[in-house]
Amino acid sequence: MAYGLTRLLRTEEDWSDLLCFLAELDPEPLRAALRLAPGAVAVRREAPVAGGRADLVVLLDGAERAVLEVKIGAGVHGGQFAAYDAWAESKGVPAADRHLVGPNTDPVPNQPAHWSRRLTVPGLLAGWNRSTDDLARLLSVRALRQFTRVEAELTGPADRASDALSDALRLRRLAGVTQASAPPGTVFAARQRSRSGNPNVCAWRPTEDGYAVAEIQRLNPRNGTGTPFEIRLMVQTRQATSAANGALADRHRDWLARSSFVRYAGPGVRELVTEPEGDGFKKKPGAKGHPRYYGYEGGGHGSSVLLKAAVDLDGMVTAFAAALRYLATYPAR
Repeated sequence: MAYGLTRLLRTEEDWSDLLCFLAELDPEPLRAALRLAPGAVAVRREAPVAGGRADLVVLLDGAERAVLEVKIGAGVHGGQFAAYDAWAESKGVPAADRHLVGPNTDPVPNQPAHWSRRLTVPGLLAGWNRSTDDLARLLSVRALRQFTRVEAELTGPADRASDALSDALRLRRLAGVTQASAPPGTVFAARQRSRSGNPNVCAWRPTEDGYAVAEIQRLNPRNGTGTPFEIRLMVQTRQATSAANGALADRHRDWLARSSFVRYAGPGVRELVTEPEGDGFKKKPGAKGHPRYYGYEGGGHGSSVLLKAAVDLDGMVTAFAAALRYLATYPAR
């Protein structure tokens, strides 16, 4: 059962599906959590709302009474909450019944201030631990146990993380801490996901040439949690072509080098980095991408700062915060 739930509950969508299923088995814990009056409770999953899709819309006697958006790892992006608000106002759902449901009370990047943060995923699951429905009770107990374990992993050694959800929680905490201390002018991406959908924190500073960029995610994240975390220091032109980015990286190669960053950051970061004296550039061209620099087509190009496998959250915060400060030293032309 534990293995099965680990495979089945890996994404925000999976956990939203579970909450919906538990409410179908026994709506009473959800009624209690939402403080709803007596009546027939129903839940719509991925409900169409004003051009978007809300994770969970709760109905009482057929009328919409609450909306829940589950954000376990990702941040708020685009105009999704503006669409939800327009829909909620048209249905008479007050702000107090619009719930942004996270894994805990940590801030969600770009969260709307008027949405309630009263509910959490583990808090909702705990409500079904006393359900009169045997299946709901069993599933919620096992799921809460799994969620508690994953959340406990987020501060520990990175090489002991069990799945991508653990990484998402870890990087959300890292983003919140480092964003609070980042130099003025630092911009954080809201999604906290890479283009391929993996947990990722990306930040940048506008420069005369375009942008100086720092990001952190797993090395080869498609391989799961078996690889270390990597910080990339990159430059990007406004054209964002590989040729233009590569030319800009050539001009600032010394600044982009891993060893330059490590010297700037000092011994506290040096001890966290694999091969701190290396330059962090490609040693041989790959089949894809720029022949000399790590990066993305249409994105930045630069160096790789590979962190040691067992670095914990505090170490990751130390290294990424230093990278954000380093961006502010980007050389003028």
